[in-house]
Amino acid sequence: MSTAEATQGTVSAFDEGTNTVCIGTTESGATLYVGNASKKWAIGDVPHTLKENPAFSLSYKKGYVIALVTDAALRHFENKHQHDPVALNCFYMHKTSLGPFVVSIKNLKTSKKGYCLVQASLLQAEGAPLLTRADQFQPDRYKEKVHVVFTMGNLDSEEGINFMHEPYQAPNRAAMTPFKHIYMGEYLECLADRSTFGKDHLSMGKPEFHQSLQFKDGRDIDFKSIPYFCDLFVTPPMLLGWDYLGGPVWCPTMQLEVLFKRRPSGKEILSSIVAPHIINGRFDCSGGIWDPQGNLIALTRHQCLVVPWSRNSKGEKPRPRF
Repeated sequence: MSTAEATQGTVSAFDEGTNTVCIGTTESGATLYVGNASKKWAIGDVPHTLKENPAFSLSYKKGYVIALVTDAALRHFENKHQHDPVALNCFYMHKTSLGPFVVSIKNLKTSKKGYCLVQASLLQAEGAPLLTRADQFQPDRYKEKVHVVFTMGNLDSEEGINFMHEPYQAPNRAAMTPFKHIYMGEYLECLADRSTFGKDHLSMGKPEFHQSLQFKDGRDIDFKSIPYFCDLFVTPPMLLGWDYLGGPVWCPTMQLEVLFKRRPSGKEILSSIVAPHIINGRFDCSGGIWDPQGNLIALTRHQCLVVPWSRNSKGEKPRPRF
């Protein structure tokens, strides 16, 4: 909860939708956190939005899922020296469903003052209730939906040389105009640089997307929200237009990485994401998150696929984004 929220005695919509609770440790040594994947944020599972444009909603859903796991990891380390995430590597194993989930955290490398590694697995079982105790957990019933490895450290204790060689640059906020994401407009204020867009959804633009984001309810930017923002964008290959792509496409994420460089603060972030390569239908997109002053907060890289829309639908065509 942010300082402003604590003062006002309110909980932001994002925190309400990503909250986890520790229920104890299993006999095998895994610490368990539980929560409910919210319909409000995991909009990829809402049937009518899938018919409109599931390619975008699935992208948002990946970021939301990362926020669920990140909340558990931050709680796991909140009373330890290594309370700051340094990096996360996320692999999507199976589609996450709405409703109860378990995040199982296992130590991979421990240290008193150095970096720690943990494995965090988001698990779900069909029909399973929200657990309240670790001894209720039946691992054989659960399927791993998301696999994340966190590197945790303490940013205040880091020291060493600093050097920048052709670093990523923050996007130009002055070039941005109001932009409403199809599904997240209810929760977010967004500006976007439209110079990379084609004149319509058929014509070719550039595979890069630059924007400004902040929560409408005034929630502060923090570590948990950064992975969410790292996955909140118009997927760059889609900006190439339907004429070039051969029609509407779907871009499922295979792998996502976030490298944290600075402790987030304030209310707003700037982000850029660029897809320089599409080879055999598989593409990487890389980018960064900055504060409004141009200080780099995090870097991110995604590995995704470009596949025909027909592979993810029953004949419905998505609504053009622009």
